[in-house]
Amino acid sequence: MDTKIANILSLLQKKNFSEAKLKCFEVENLYIDNPEFQNIFAVILFELKEFDQSIEKWKKAIDLNSNYFQAYNNLANALLNLKKYDEALENFYQAIKINQKEFQVYNNIGNTLTKLNKYQEALNFYDKAIQIKPDDIYAHIFKGHVLTELGKLKESLECYNNAYTVNPDHPLLLGYIVHTKTKICEWENYKVDVQVMKNSLENGKKATYPFTTLVIFDSPDLQQKIGEIWSNQFEKLYPKKNILLKNKNKNKIKIGYYSADFRNHATAHLTAEMFEAHDKSKFEIIGFYLGRKINYEDLWHRRIRNSFDKFFDVGNLTEAEISKLSVEEEIDIAVDLMAYCNNGMENKFGAFAAGCAPIQVNFLGYPGTSGAKAIDYIIADKKLIPKNCEKFYTEKIIYLPNSYQPNIKNTKIADTKLTKEKLGLPIDKFILCCFNQHQKINPSMFDTWMKILKKNSNCILWLLEDNFYSCKNLLNEAEQRGVDKNRIIFAKRIPLEYHLERIKFGDLFLDTFPYSAHTTCSDALRVGLPVLTLIGNSFASRVASSLLNTVKLEELVTKNIDEYEMIANKIVNDTKYFKKIKNKLKENLCNSPLYDAQLFTKNLEQGYEKIFQNYKNNQTLKNFEI
Repeated sequence: MDTKIANILSLLQKKNFSEAKLKCFEVENLYIDNPEFQNIFAVILFELKEFDQSIEKWKKAIDLNSNYFQAYNNLANALLNLKKYDEALENFYQAIKINQKEFQVYNNIGNTLTKLNKYQEALNFYDKAIQIKPDDIYAHIFKGHVLTELGKLKESLECYNNAYTVNPDHPLLLGYIVHTKTKICEWENYKVDVQVMKNSLENGKKATYPFTTLVIFDSPDLQQKIGEIWSNQFEKLYPKKNILLKNKNKNKIKIGYYSADFRNHATAHLTAEMFEAHDKSKFEIIGFYLGRKINYEDLWHRRIRNSFDKFFDVGNLTEAEISKLSVEEEIDIAVDLMAYCNNGMENKFGAFAAGCAPIQVNFLGYPGTSGAKAIDYIIADKKLIPKNCEKFYTEKIIYLPNSYQPNIKNTKIADTKLTKEKLGLPIDKFILCCFNQHQKINPSMFDTWMKILKKNSNCILWLLEDNFYSCKNLLNEAEQRGVDKNRIIFAKRIPLEYHLERIKFGDLFLDTFPYSAHTTCSDALRVGLPVLTLIGNSFASRVASSLLNTVKLEELVTKNIDEYEMIANKIVNDTKYFKKIKNKLKENLCNSPLYDAQLFTKNLEQGYEKIFQNYKNNQTLKNFEI
């Protein structure tokens, strides 16, 4: 290799990109027809985020040598990172024509096809990569991700386990395994897996996505640690901008809301009326849709889209581009409605690490601390974050006066004249139910439910039909605990208005722990279905308690598993007590602020005004109570 090129490569390897760029300019005329030099120069420019120039250099390298594998591969990877998927594919295909034994290219083609939602084609390329190099851990993991997207959870778990045999210490791999096991309720070695994960997290290792910890651990301390571990990686990739307020005397505060769930999703069901209720004389609200391209016929998407003053589809933008757009739009307060939801698939947290606004807020989607220096506030209430737990939140807290959860006042409930018989429910049994995702059900909670069923022969358990594997496993787990599997009935997923109609036929909603019912709780209470919950220490474990507190049904908030079981048995067996609870819920709903979207939005706006004024006055961040 030429000495001058070798010196530039050395600087590149040391990540001295700016110096390497200068060296390239110094010798560029000498190597104007050298494809290797053009390739190296392109890599340096790409690292410096000079994307257009880097792409030009790669194309020049290819013009100079049409069989230059590395240039095709590097260009394709760059285009993949820039979300130019079709162009990336073209160049990956050219690279594979030149070298059909390079397993990494097959992986990258699979990744690109996955981004284009061409899952079956992607699987074929991952299989080719595995065939060439069976001990390639990434092909197994990527294949597992695609199978998860396709709902083939048992097969995806097999892929993750195959990767685990190659390298059990690979970051996140145990998290993938545990996350998938929780989704399908496969509890073999559950306690061992959870303990290994806990030890890893306590030692500062990136063992899982943050969301998985909410499902497994009632530990705000541990969740703060994983939030900090996760946010640190974004902070390294996306250095924080110094974003200043350009006009301190503006008439309206600009609020940016960011989510991939502005569609038929629980987040939309909760927030739609809140967006509509914003005082447009004081606030300008701008929506940033982070998700995949959506059918505009989705009525929830259309409703939310129409409620904003401006709405941007930014799902195909990079985090840096979303940050740049937000700054150009002069957003004052950026509200992240996702944080670490969706296990990194669509949340774009890097945009917040870089900065979207002078003030940034964590709200609703992710029930826990972000652990991020870039996020200034979290929206909560006194039930969610008690005084003794404030230390586990890296954000300052905006305490709302009722529940932190927004809601729609009058949501549509179908009237199809349903009966228990039509729903396949026994007419002479007490209907215990839970419509949470099966991922929230763990062995300890299921043990308690089975004890309640065994003690009360007049009860059945009505659950959501989540996925084929979890339904099958839960029936097997019931039989292992001595409960007839016919006493468990599954309800298929149906549109919200029909779901709200049918759940009226439940008698008592048994909540999960440590991840309690959130939207499912407010749905149940709305139609008069009492919810029995167990309050813990983490944000996620206290949401149902917050909602029950807002409708003044604190007697259904239990402090330990024994009390939970005792209250459940009392409600099942004491008809007077059960009727008292039902009547109290019905009466309290009439005056409860839980479904008052106008009141909620006014309180939220007060919070926004306080933190905005605090920023304008150059005051340090602090908690605010509305």
